[in-house]
Amino acid sequence: MRAPALPTPALTRPLRRVARLAHAAATRAANEVNAPRFARQAARRAMLPNGAVVVFFATGPENLYQFEQWRLPLEELAEQRPVLVVVDRADTGEAVHRRSRLPVTLARGSAALETLVAERDVRVVLYLNQVEPNFRMLRFAAPVHVQLGHGESDKASSVSNQHKAYDLTFVGGPAGSARLGAALRGFDPAERTVQVGRPQLDHAYPGAPDWPADGRRRVLYAPTWEGDRPSIAYGSLASHGVPLVEALLAGGARVVYRPHPRTGAASAAHATADRRVRELLGRAGEDHLVDTGPYGWQWTFADACVTDVSAIAYDWLATGKPLVVTEPVRTASRPPSALLDRLPLLAAVDAGAVLGRLAEQDPALLAALTRHYFGETAGRASTARFLAAVEACYALPGAEV
Repeated sequence: MRAPALPTPALTRPLRRVARLAHAAATRAANEVNAPRFARQAARRAMLPNGAVVVFFATGPENLYQFEQWRLPLEELAEQRPVLVVVDRADTGEAVHRRSRLPVTLARGSAALETLVAERDVRVVLYLNQVEPNFRMLRFAAPVHVQLGHGESDKASSVSNQHKAYDLTFVGGPAGSARLGAALRGFDPAERTVQVGRPQLDHAYPGAPDWPADGRRRVLYAPTWEGDRPSIAYGSLASHGVPLVEALLAGGARVVYRPHPRTGAASAAHATADRRVRELLGRAGEDHLVDTGPYGWQWTFADACVTDVSAIAYDWLATGKPLVVTEPVRTASRPPSALLDRLPLLAAVDAGAVLGRLAEQDPALLAALTRHYFGETAGRASTARFLAAVEACYALPGAEV
């Protein structure tokens, strides 16, 4: 019997699009069915607090990494003020509930949000992203609305005219304030930004492998995803990934490979490179790790980091350990950036020389960049500033509604 013909490349993209649309429709239907059940379960799990800080997370579970970036600081905040996570999808709510001890509730539309804000006297709303559904909550004038974002970065997506909709934006340090002030017309960073450092760095994170200290360098390679448009195409997997990992392996390094959760979502080339990197590490044996678990332990576990123009690069700065940032493709937006302008970037043609680039790092330069992006970070200074910044929101005069 003749084997069925494989789809041609020309047909593959339409088929993938049909599959994505079918999956999205099935997900919407499942959320419609599961919403009442989740709402009842959420009500039984925890009482909804009054006068709370609401974390508004109106997105799908594929973006749970954004919540994970702030989970531990938010759980610590809950020891000072009540914190409530509000979602608009049952599957997202279940995912947040599994990961966190914070109470979660479902508010699927404007009417449900109106009831929540009025009955529970919502005081402060924190946003972890810039998704369009945020504006359903932003229409309420009484709470103080604060954009947190999910990471410090010089990416083009870190600056949005949507920042003007929030009362305040919490940024890492002087770099974040200057970035928004320079890019947004009529935006006064002195009035609209608060520098809180990076409180995530003040917590210990589980998940590190049980590797003995054998003298070999541990290198974290953490490429970001390819982006869904040319201006944010910062991912290095297709351009750098395979030769870079080959060079690390040939140089005797132990590799922790951490691909972005959305790798391959918009690019078959990145999906293919991801498979090839996984195959390389699989053939190299158990001395290496494909890391798809929790984030944060890598900061203390790894000796060096190779990453892209992404939040991971800025998180790594505070460790003071060697950092190499890859050079993105020419279409990617390159705004003014102390990190990208002062730290030599690794071009695709030089991917095989990555170990030499790591050896050339200047600790004084990394320390100066850390202060620029995060201010003082020693001794849990970031956590103290974050908690104080949220507390200050409670003291702001309320809007007359």
